[in-house]
Amino acid sequence: MADPKDTLAFKTLVTQSSAVLLTHGVEVEATSVRGVADHLVEVMAQRAGMDYEEAVHLVTPEAVAEIIMKAAAEDDRGASVGPHAMRPVRIDDRTVSVSVESLGHLVMAASQAGKYASINDDGSAAAHLLDLATEIGAALVRQHVDGAVGVAVGVLDELAELVDAVADRIEDDGWSICPCGENHDQGTVDVGTLPVMRRHAALARGLGHQVDG
Repeated sequence: MADPKDTLAFKTLVTQSSAVLLTHGVEVEATSVRGVADHLVEVMAQRAGMDYEEAVHLVTPEAVAEIIMKAAAEDDRGASVGPHAMRPVRIDDRTVSVSVESLGHLVMAASQAGKYASINDDGSAAAHLLDLATEIGAALVRQHVDGAVGVAVGVLDELAELVDAVADRIEDDGWSICPCGENHDQGTVDVGTLPVMRRHAALARGLGHQVDG
């Protein structure tokens, strides 16, 4: 028997749900959208006493999108991990010329903040920071013009916001490079990391603002 999730009706539901999310200015990984849609269809099939293939026509893209956005909003208020890998759509596609040296610092910033996020169980932030480090790294391996590289302003803005957010969690919520509960001077490392993160966030933000200069 064919997998009902391979049917055109289900694939259309997933595609349309992603489109609805985009109209709200958010982008969600397709696997997460499929998972939520699948769950809603199964629930509908059980409640209505019908086959999966019939129930898929009763679930609307708006319902799938609403569930995802509500879950993400609850995670923003409480838990640190966003299960639907939800992030803002990058709408600023302008680029700014950034020196190779500065980009090297930004890769370090993304990696350091990503490590803190991962260790402290914020998988969504860690994944986003890893994506940014990869994107900046990809820019670095392209051909350089006078020691500088064109980078999307959106990348710089996202990095500044995320690195500052991680620094805030270290400062306000006790995030640590080693949250094991035992004291072996990790607090000293955390305190020393804060000003570095703030400088890197300010660097990314300042570079992004150059496009308006």
